[in-house]
Amino acid sequence: MNLPLAGLQVLVTRPAHQAGCFHELLLNAGAKPQLFPVMAIEPAKQAPDSLLAIHQQAYDWIIFISANAVACGLSFFQDFSSLQATQLGAIGKQTAAALNKYGLQPSLVPEQGFTSEDFLALPPVHDLTGKKVLIVRGDTGREVLAETLSARGAKVSYAKVYQRRVTGSASALKQLHDTHSIDIICITSSETLRNLLQVLAAETWIYHYPILVGSERIAADAQQRGFKHKIIVAKSPADDAMLAALIQWQQDNEA
Repeated sequence: MNLPLAGLQVLVTRPAHQAGCFHELLLNAGAKPQLFPVMAIEPAKQAPDSLLAIHQQAYDWIIFISANAVACGLSFFQDFSSLQATQLGAIGKQTAAALNKYGLQPSLVPEQGFTSEDFLALPPVHDLTGKKVLIVRGDTGREVLAETLSARGAKVSYAKVYQRRVTGSASALKQLHDTHSIDIICITSSETLRNLLQVLAAETWIYHYPILVGSERIAADAQQRGFKHKIIVAKSPADDAMLAALIQWQQDNEA
């Protein structure tokens, strides 16, 4: 049987707890995935006061920024009745799917796209005058969502429910390079890209590998940071979209 990615050595930089499905898809397609997480997600040790205020129906909207925000935020709840009584927003379909696993149905999810800009384009959030909005997210991130919602009249609060930590060993990655164990690198966020380059510090060989990224924004970031080789852009950072783009790239190379 001819597998579409037979023998392709793929560096997977996703956090370890999120890499399992993509790892399995790669194996089933014949690839040789190399797991090299450059980020760890550490849940907050205690619930932020802003999150606990959900029990008092303190918000008109609760917006979850990612699947990690869902998992870490909802870990502080024993029942979800207070959430079910509030309008829920999810930045993308993966985040919405994470909410669905808890029996929660977000009322606002972009039909296409997975960025703050895609969410902000939805008509229900164009005028939020007097509305109280909670954004559930990690300790850092882009401010465009909060800034734009505030400009549209909302009173915005954050619930920071996890922290990101850089992981990965430069020597371990250099060994993969030296043993010709990398054909392409997969990057699913700009933060992952930054972490990878932080791990490597002054090493420059990384810039000559082709990279597969999950959005045009990440591609632009990679170009700005000095990647000189081929940048392949998937339709989204979702596992199936990344796999499809990888297979297409491999087929184009073999043509």
